[in-house]
Amino acid sequence: MPSSAFADAARRGSALPRSVHAGYGVGAIATHVFSTVPSLLLLIYLTDALAVSPALAGFVVVAPKVVDVFAGPYIGVRSDRTVSRWGPRHPWMAAGAVALPVSFALLFFGFPVPGTPAALYVLVVFVLAAVSASVFQVPYSAMPGEITDDYHERSVLQSWRTVFVGVALLLGGALAPVLVESAGPGNALAGYRLMGIVMALIVLAAMVGCILGTRRAPLRRRVQDAQPLFAQFRTALGNPYFRRLLPVAFLQVVASGTMIAGVPYVTRHVMGDPGYTALLVVCVTLPLIGTMPVWMAVSRRLDKGPTLALACGFFITGAIGLFFIPVMGGLPWAIAMSIVVGTGNAGCTMLPYSMLTDCIAATRAVSGHHQAGVLSGIWSSMEALGGALGAWLLGAALAVSGYRESAAHEAVRQTEQALQGMLVGSTLVPAAVMLGSALFLLRYRLNAAAMARLTGD
Repeated sequence: MPSSAFADAARRGSALPRSVHAGYGVGAIATHVFSTVPSLLLLIYLTDALAVSPALAGFVVVAPKVVDVFAGPYIGVRSDRTVSRWGPRHPWMAAGAVALPVSFALLFFGFPVPGTPAALYVLVVFVLAAVSASVFQVPYSAMPGEITDDYHERSVLQSWRTVFVGVALLLGGALAPVLVESAGPGNALAGYRLMGIVMALIVLAAMVGCILGTRRAPLRRRVQDAQPLFAQFRTALGNPYFRRLLPVAFLQVVASGTMIAGVPYVTRHVMGDPGYTALLVVCVTLPLIGTMPVWMAVSRRLDKGPTLALACGFFITGAIGLFFIPVMGGLPWAIAMSIVVGTGNAGCTMLPYSMLTDCIAATRAVSGHHQAGVLSGIWSSMEALGGALGAWLLGAALAVSGYRESAAHEAVRQTEQALQGMLVGSTLVPAAVMLGSALFLLRYRLNAAAMARLTGD
């Protein structure tokens, strides 16, 4: 498609070419492999391979994300102000593509001294990896609000992204545990090292594919925002739609992060087979891919807010159901409830991002300020902190219930109290947090009609 046609499409807000859909979507493999693997495996890597206590391990997981809370918005502002022949976003994305794969591989490379020294090593490398991920993800997240004005076309973009999120979950949630276990019993560090290298290469390929796939995406002419940094934050948070959407998405990420961090603990210690981790992740992931057309159709009929509330309901139902794994027959019940969780998670993955791009357009329409980068930066920081807080909540549940850490070559029998703590932390806690998200959603009012009034369409 000629470049002039791309520009015409942007001005009209018409459907984007499939090449741009796919190019944008493949970037989600990079962002979600990085978010999924640490969420799923970093806590248990610390407690069961590096002999780090659950309390310290929880701190190691969450502290780098606190750093990212400040880094993300700053990267967004700088990205908004970047002027280059490749556009404002691609130079930052390219820098992230250089830094993240290296730090990702080093994160799981192991450390010769277990306990606190290993925790400090992981902490430093995870800070570098988290900031590197934001360098790519913040400008990546800003792109949809800049390449189309169409309310439903932004949902189409996010549906493509969500399908690739499903691919990322299969890679990071199903393949990664298999690679860890491939080294055999007593050799977990070698398995983690292999997994880190393979996942880093996948992240690199996805980042490069996204940059190349979106290099001809239509970009509207925009006026750079000359506001100082904190003034931009005030303008961004002054938008009531964005301000009300943020806690909704934050609590959903916390709920998901808590559950995914608990999966390897439940499969290993409650169900008795760590090999079930990959299977249950697949059961959560397949609905993410298969139900996307359904969520798109429901979203067009009911609008995005009510559809997201329905998705929360599916997640809560499945999460509560998973609590009864020990009394409902084990694996078959776990598979069924994981599919229910995955169906809800599909909507909770697609719709908030689509609603974020609506907020970006609303901010521009109301204030006249172009703030895709700073809004995406705040959003990226929220996601990073939410996922880490979820893992921290699980770590806190383990610590309170008396979970015993171990080195890679040690076998430790957990108490009944510890088993109950990891089960509650992995199921009922995420369900309660997701319920809180659904309650905050009641205050969100940016629907298709409101969007049309704001933009004059």
